[in-house]
Amino acid sequence: MGKSNEELVQELSAGCISLDAFFATNATELVNEEIPVFWKTLVKKSEMSKTDIINRADFNYGYFFDIINGRKMPSRDKLIRITVAMQCTVDECQSALRISGKSALYPRVRRDSIIIYALTHRLPISNLNELLIRFGEPPLR
Repeated sequence: MGKSNEELVQELSAGCISLDAFFATNATELVNEEIPVFWKTLVKKSEMSKTDIINRADFNYGYFFDIINGRKMPSRDKLIRITVAMQCTVDECQSALRISGKSALYPRVRRDSIIIYALTHRLPISNLNELLIRFGEPPLR
């Protein structure tokens, strides 16, 4: 198992390691995947057409292609919409959030726990939004 975030932060803040040494020592711990490669792999794994994903996510075609080609950096909600539309696992959603520089889903946050539930149960976006509203949380935008 890799190092925890706390261990990496501790190494960086200790002051006894240069950035060059940190990067060399922790190369396998860092996120290095390119966004277009990540999305291409995830779309292929979903076995859905891009048109189906776009329709399920209720996205504009151009915006979707800008996201998966790395030209646009969408909001956290938009990334979640795509992963829900693709029926991704929680881990795949977390990876999409991480590679895009967004905060991970955190099960102690009420809204995030509802999203995790929806991902786990492969609910469509409409059902997820109904659950969010039912529990007093803002729907995905």
